Amino acid sequence: MAQVTLGLIGLGTVGTGVVRLLRENGDLIEKKTGIRFRLKRIADRGIREFREFALDGYELSESADAVLDDPEIEIAIELIGGYEPARTYLLQAIERGKHVVTANKALLARFGGEIFALADQVGVEVGFEGSVAGTVPIIRVLQDGLAANRIEKVAGIVNGTTNYILTKMTEEGLDYEPALAQATAAGFAEADPTLDVDGEDAAHKLAILATLAFGVRPEAKDIHVEGIRGLGQEDIRFARESGYVLKLLAIGRKTNGHVELRVHPALVPKTHPLASVRNEFNAVFVRGDASRETMYYGRGAGQMPTASAVLSDIIEIAERSLHDCRRPECRAAVRARKRSLYWSSDRFRPVDGIRSRYYLRFPIVDAPGAIGTLTTILGRHGVSIAAVHASIVDASANKGRIEILTHEALESAVKESCLEIGRTGILREKERLIRVEE
Repeated sequence: MAQVTLGLIGLGTVGTGVVRLLRENGDLIEKKTGIRFRLKRIADRGIREFREFALDGYELSESADAVLDDPEIEIAIELIGGYEPARTYLLQAIERGKHVVTANKALLARFGGEIFALADQVGVEVGFEGSVAGTVPIIRVLQDGLAANRIEKVAGIVNGTTNYILTKMTEEGLDYEPALAQATAAGFAEADPTLDVDGEDAAHKLAILATLAFGVRPEAKDIHVEGIRGLGQEDIRFARESGYVLKLLAIGRKTNGHVELRVHPALVPKTHPLASVRNEFNAVFVRGDASRETMYYGRGAGQMPTASAVLSDIIEIAERSLHDCRRPECRAAVRARKRSLYWSSDRFRPVDGIRSRYYLRFPIVDAPGAIGTLTTILGRHGVSIAAVHASIVDASANKGRIEILTHEALESAVKESCLEIGRTGILREKERLIRVEE
């Protein structure tokens, strides 16, 4: 029976899940793979306070050096999160010839190029399936299943917290704050949900997906990011009445040598598969030139779903690493089987250069000629209107509302129109702009 020795750095939520999965399903994994996975060492600063279950049989340490310096450990698992010292630990493990597995999306989004380059130089592998969408095997799909395709588009719900909140707002009529409180109580939102609700978590994941799908290395400035704060029942109502569902999407699209990357709320047609993704679930929609449309769905977060993704990386790496892969000829064979990342010459398209349909809501001071003013300005900027609806919000206070659905238009033209409309004095507060993703 083949054996692969593991070392774990980080015994937090996901790390605990990895240990539990190895303990509970180790025999099953062995039967399926023919490999015995031996978790030898666990390192965590607070390991002496760990009380969830007994850690008998493992060598415990408060220092990551115990894992990094052990020559028996073939795969180092980093699950501490954050940038440092996680980056240093991964680089040190790679330098010492260990394969590494991580679920650290933020780290890979910022330092992935450096980490992958060193791994390629040394001849080891980096597993990161758990970094995007939990149990949804989207990393492996893009690396392997769709490797023969030119990927044209990746669009997905990749943050379970925001999807849970928007589901509650849509199905139960909750406003944003009560829906967030419910997500927190259910364990789907952190005590500080900023990274989730402001879209940054989804942007980290989109950066990883874009690297695999399009061969680009995005920085934070290359991804347009909007969150879900400020969305309300008016937005939910319009979506429902117009045949849409409101979702926070991470979108990557490649056209004519340019890649656009954006995270923002979007109106998704009720007939689209992404519209039916509810609560904490994630889904990623991919269009390739040969495969056409495919979608991948599952739980996007949580202890055991992410642990499952981490173990899938460990198993895949182990299966390729059993035949003395310290020898140069073996390393070359492994690298041929596990493709390196490729880099394209595509450039990033700023959000003002994209084309989309738009929902625009203008809270107006009710006065004669308001619709004419709005439509004239939009037309002057080349924004064509598909539908318009005007209503009185409060007749006694002279408050009205005009809602417009546009045909496809250039984003810069839509924004310039809104700026000009704002200068007319007919708005009582700022307009709402939500893109439509067909």
